[in-house]
Amino acid sequence: MTTQQLPTLTAEQLGEAVGRIAGFAALSLHESFPHLSLDGLVETFTRDSATTMIATRFLAQLDDGKTPGEAAGAAGTALIRAWAEARNAARAQLDAATA
Repeated sequence: MTTQQLPTLTAEQLGEAVGRIAGFAALSLHESFPHLSLDGLVETFTRDSATTMIATRFLAQLDDGKTPGEAAGAAGTALIRAWAEARNAARAQLDAATA
């Protein structure tokens, strides 16, 4: 049985990875949906709850043997999905309240 060596990340490297993931997710959404404010997306994706989620997902993916790029992609995808679900839920609440 071969044991895979996990990359050792410093807090600074983890912070940089989380920041890049949040930034690329915000930029990707803004490019796909230009009516979404890039500044607003960045603000949302760099809140404590979002950065904790990104870091947790990123590290879990690394722990599962994914490359840093794969782990970043999975964490970014999870962030965008969570944001979209929250936005859809908020919209549904608003629609129900105004109906």
